[in-house]
Amino acid sequence: MKLYGPRMGSSLRTHWVAAEVGTTCETVAVDFSKGEHKGEAFLQINPMGQVPALVDGDFKLAESMAICSYMIETAGSDLGGKNAQQRAKAWQWSLWAALNLYPHLSTLASPLWTQQPLASDVEAAAKAGATKYLPVLNTHLGTQRYMVGDNFTVGDINVATVLAYAAFSKYDLSSYPNITTWLAGVTDRPAYAKASGAAKA
Repeated sequence: MKLYGPRMGSSLRTHWVAAEVGTTCETVAVDFSKGEHKGEAFLQINPMGQVPALVDGDFKLAESMAICSYMIETAGSDLGGKNAQQRAKAWQWSLWAALNLYPHLSTLASPLWTQQPLASDVEAAAKAGATKYLPVLNTHLGTQRYMVGDNFTVGDINVATVLAYAAFSKYDLSSYPNITTWLAGVTDRPAYAKASGAAKA
């Protein structure tokens, strides 16, 4: 398998899943500054010109959560959940974070890659949005160790990689102790260190 994309942002979750399930992937860099994501070769892999993207033989796949699902299934892993209910809950929280938290946290972090400051009203709206949803997650994590009970799943990976945008933007999560405790625990896993480049791959 070849994974196109950096070890950060949405692409990080694909590297993290690969490390958790023991899938060996060749990492292929895509240089956005040179427009490689809009080149003909890459557009044949992902017509949207976005990372991450995966190539497995003749099979090509885009969208980070779809790639995660594919790697879990092809590895025969229970990282997705040990039964139908756990799998449903793992994807419920994955989608919840992507649809509700990600738009706000990524907006706050966007000056890092746009090199443009946020308008004050845009920043205020993003902070208000994050403040609306973070208490929901904090309450949920006050009742269990992981996103799905006592089992670490892809749900933890997907939610944690969304919350990484809070770190990018220096958004303070200290008001949410259950989130910070959980986040410290899941990012202390050896697979996270390997995926993020903090340990040798």
